[in-house]
Amino acid sequence: MERIFSLEAILGSLAFGLAGAVLALIVRLAKGDGSSSLWRALETFLTATFGAFLARTFISIMLSIGGDSDAAITVTSLLFFIWPGVVNLVSLGFGHPVIGVEALLWIALVVGGLVGLFDGLWATHKWLGLGLPAFLLDVTWGLGGNTNGALMHLINFAWGDHGDGPDENRHDAHRYKQGFAVRSGFAFTQGAVMSNTDAWDPTTELFKHETIHIWQNRVLGPFFWFSYVGWMALTIIPALIAGLIDSSRRIGDAITWWTYFDNPWEVMAYGIANPRDRTGQVFMDGSGTVTGWVCWPWPLAIVLSVVGVAGLGAAFVAIMVAGYG
Repeated sequence: MERIFSLEAILGSLAFGLAGAVLALIVRLAKGDGSSSLWRALETFLTATFGAFLARTFISIMLSIGGDSDAAITVTSLLFFIWPGVVNLVSLGFGHPVIGVEALLWIALVVGGLVGLFDGLWATHKWLGLGLPAFLLDVTWGLGGNTNGALMHLINFAWGDHGDGPDENRHDAHRYKQGFAVRSGFAFTQGAVMSNTDAWDPTTELFKHETIHIWQNRVLGPFFWFSYVGWMALTIIPALIAGLIDSSRRIGDAITWWTYFDNPWEVMAYGIANPRDRTGQVFMDGSGTVTGWVCWPWPLAIVLSVVGVAGLGAAFVAIMVAGYG
């Protein structure tokens, strides 16, 4: 409790809130919001302050469960911040994780503060609906995805053209029309942040698809990114081999489909929101609609998804036990 309510935790969270309020006031005045800018500044102060404090508190509790051990530090940094965890995994092989308890607490404060800051600035949450649980999950259990989401905000903020206005606000998700993307013509979502969505506004199937990913991250927490990346790692070599032995040498198609379109979480999102966008894809050489062994039929995709997720779930539990057991 002493670490949770330390002076640095309180002052750091308040500092983030104040910085967020000032930024929100400047941005909203520049957008012509007038006196209503004050309300947005107040909302941003609250979301940034509580986002920073709650994220730091959550990570402090997780570390305490593991006794602040090297294992707990490494697992916590990996599952909830990803990139510091990679650094700690490497350094652990040489002795101890280089990013320790205090550093992780500050990282948590910054990530949670950024999540809250942008939530308030863009009026993201519908507080009388699912907004409150969405916010709480984003700055605690869903920190892994939202660490990348915070990075997406920083990359896209000045040029990504964030959706704004009555039709865009209060959907419990951020939407940048341009911005960072892995592949042209495809949206890219990390945490609660969608990027490169172009004209796919909140009324479209694509927005619903990406929203499903956002809630997958909120509900499943670190298991979502772990199993998503784990699936890609498990299928990339078999896909490469399948592509090489195919008479048409469809290596790129096989890798794209087996790692992405046949990924369990994509199967779910496409199946619920926009199934035609999965089954209607064409081969990279434009030779026709993807069929056969490359595009797994829905029943096969679902069965293999269950098997794959079960195996990855067992690995995830083992990691959790190693860190906190």
